[in-house]
Amino acid sequence: MKDIKTALPTHQEAKSALDSLLDSFSDSAPLDEALIQTATLGIAKGVQIRDYALGGIGLALSDPNDSVRFLDSIQVLGTNSPALEALKSAYAYEAEDKALALSCLDKALALDPAHSLSALLKRVYEAGWQPTSFVSMRNELHAKVEAGLAPLEAVIVGQE
Repeated sequence: MKDIKTALPTHQEAKSALDSLLDSFSDSAPLDEALIQTATLGIAKGVQIRDYALGGIGLALSDPNDSVRFLDSIQVLGTNSPALEALKSAYAYEAEDKALALSCLDKALALDPAHSLSALLKRVYEAGWQPTSFVSMRNELHAKVEAGLAPLEAVIVGQE
């Protein structure tokens, strides 16, 4: 087993780890454990990385079922967090698997009843948004999220 990173990463380290994992997943290559740890710590502890993951995963993997499988694969070795559950919920919703979306949302809210993305997703689901509308909004916001990450590249996740 490789040396696993336990200290919080910088935003750039977490973003790069997530991007590398997405490339490996797309190529059906093995996923590096150290990268999983870095990416999942970033997602779990940093709102900017979580939001980057929300857009970046969907843009890298056009099938929302693949996005759910990707999140399952990094969650195996990663941190159990409301952020990871919320991301999986969002992609399950896009895949029109409402049972899984609601189950993941329930897990996220059980872990943190005040989790902001989970609260947003709950409102989206209750309002009956079409998955395609959510995808469009997510994709439009991704460029803004990326721009917001630029000044944080050297900042430790969770310390912004």
